[in-house]
Amino acid sequence: MSKHGELTAEIGKSLKFEGYDVYYDHGTSGDNVGKIVSWFGEKYRRKAELCQLDIAVVEQNSERNVSALVEIEETNHKPKTLLGDVFATLLGEHFKFQGKHDLKVGAWTTLILMGKGNGSAADKVRIEFLKTNVNKNRSSQSKENMSVGEVVIELFNNESDLENILKLQIELACKREKQILAG
Repeated sequence: MSKHGELTAEIGKSLKFEGYDVYYDHGTSGDNVGKIVSWFGEKYRRKAELCQLDIAVVEQNSERNVSALVEIEETNHKPKTLLGDVFATLLGEHFKFQGKHDLKVGAWTTLILMGKGNGSAADKVRIEFLKTNVNKNRSSQSKENMSVGEVVIELFNNESDLENILKLQIELACKREKQILAG
């Protein structure tokens, strides 16, 4: 794997979905590059940040409706790390891009976590256990970011695997979003 963030920047640049903008952290500064932050409170400030995500797929010509939020763990799939990513994201009250653009989430939004792993049977059982329990615990919370409709946790073995699985999961997220928003 590459230095921290390089792989994420490469993947972010390569993602293209008709009708959507792809924002990503890491990489050369530009309109689609910047921090994607889960935060809490009345006013955005650095001390209110809970976590930074790697990628946001946002519907064009909307009020910045987020179809998919993505966090990529390039080096591991430890439960502590994955759960920290999930709950730091969902316990927030708002999302912001580049410190100035509000991002809107709801039942139409999918949170996708990708962890580096070999996909062994034991890994698969543990990931299913995490997904099930994350969703049980989410139902008891009322924070704005908890309105994210679906949490997906997947493992990847190498860069090609990551790109293929992530593209598929984002395509599925965009389809879910269209179905939900169509009513």
